[in-house]
Amino acid sequence: MPKINIACFAVLFFLFFCYTKAQTENKAISTASRSTDQGSVFFNTNKADCIHLPFGYQDISKRITVDSILSAIQDENKLKEINALQFDKVIKKDLIQLPEEYDVFLPFSKNVNEKYDQIKIASDFLCYGNYSVYFMAVYNTVRYADPFIEKMYLVSTKDGKPVDMKRIYLNHQGEMGFAHYTLFNIDKDYIISLQNYELTENPFKLKPSSKYQILLSGKFAGYYDKDGPHKNDEEQGMVKNHHKEGKWIETKPNGSIDLQKYPEFTDPYTYLEAEYKNGLPNGTWKFYKLLQKYNEETGEPLFNTRKKGQLIYTEMYRDGVLEKREFH
Repeated sequence: MPKINIACFAVLFFLFFCYTKAQTENKAISTASRSTDQGSVFFNTNKADCIHLPFGYQDISKRITVDSILSAIQDENKLKEINALQFDKVIKKDLIQLPEEYDVFLPFSKNVNEKYDQIKIASDFLCYGNYSVYFMAVYNTVRYADPFIEKMYLVSTKDGKPVDMKRIYLNHQGEMGFAHYTLFNIDKDYIISLQNYELTENPFKLKPSSKYQILLSGKFAGYYDKDGPHKNDEEQGMVKNHHKEGKWIETKPNGSIDLQKYPEFTDPYTYLEAEYKNGLPNGTWKFYKLLQKYNEETGEPLFNTRKKGQLIYTEMYRDGVLEKREFH
């Protein structure tokens, strides 16, 4: 039965952290081995525990109002369906780093090593060719009487070794009624649809939806319904075979920017000149400071004023793997 030393597991997750950051980026137990005192992670390999698709919130495209979103988040039947994945394997949280490809203000550090976090992997999983894709949940145990799943990830593995990961669910309850949500759906073709929502003083913002696909390599790549030129408020480039290909321009929040180091920056946005091959990062990526003006009344960025500023850092990729990062 596959068995991974947890220290190696942590290192792999650290590499995944670097990978997903640059792209701006649900039975984990053997039924025969449920002990956690050996410090190892056991992935369930029993094909009888593969879940049937579709799975998730199949009507997320219709959830466009605050009431409809809250009813989905609070849907007891859906929560029971998710918990029925059997999250019964606890991972040692002090040895794991989780990627945050969506910049969301959280009441704890991105490295999930605080006393009020609990991480578990589910027993039921997705079977995808030679890969097994597991659901990993991060529980919030501090603010409420009953722990609940605040974040959920998909972790693709091959022969018991992690290959890539993608966050697919978020239920973050902030201060003063502010909240951030992500709902997901995985269709019968293993296309993962994500819809992000943000409740602030605006008071509500329907954020752009996105889709991902598990590649034959086990990695997650952005999926687009139509081939050809693509452009929205955050990115533009060419789509080939439903994936990003060639040069892309991306203007998104970037958690790698240390605002204390760059006090002249008023926000963490970057202007990225990226390159993709078959949907994965490739070649040299250049991250510039994004210069933009804001609406004086709403504070919202004016997209037609966006342009690149000074070069901050570069990254070198080969077939989706980060080989070098260099700050300027």
